[in-house]
Amino acid sequence: MKRGKVVSKFVKSVSEDEMSTTALIEAKSWYEGLLDAEFRGRKDTDGAARYRLSERLGVKENKLFRLQYRFAEMRDVAGEVYRRLQLAHDEMCARNEAAADADRAERLELKATRHAVLQKPASAGVAEVAASDRAAEKEMR
Repeated sequence: MKRGKVVSKFVKSVSEDEMSTTALIEAKSWYEGLLDAEFRGRKDTDGAARYRLSERLGVKENKLFRLQYRFAEMRDVAGEVYRRLQLAHDEMCARNEAAADADRAERLELKATRHAVLQKPASAGVAEVAASDRAAEKEMR
């Protein structure tokens, strides 16, 4: 009989097989997201994207190949591969969130500028343009 590993006295025992399966599913999910981000378009191949990803992660390409095509027969994933995939995925998510924050800040700035332009009286804008035109004419004389 297999005994499960006790995580906490309040939580029932979790077998190592269940933890390995969870880690394997997470690693596959992270890998798929990273591979999608690495994919360069129509003429790119899975193999080329997988190679670039393996080089960037420092993981052997055959381990990523197994994760992609031999997932059903795998029982667990190597700890180093799991950790590198997790770190790369977290970094990608952080970059995406930073880009989204920058876009939001820019959008809010544009909205505030537009609001300020709309609040300015039209006659004041015309008067300023007319005054600047007169000043320019005096300088030219």
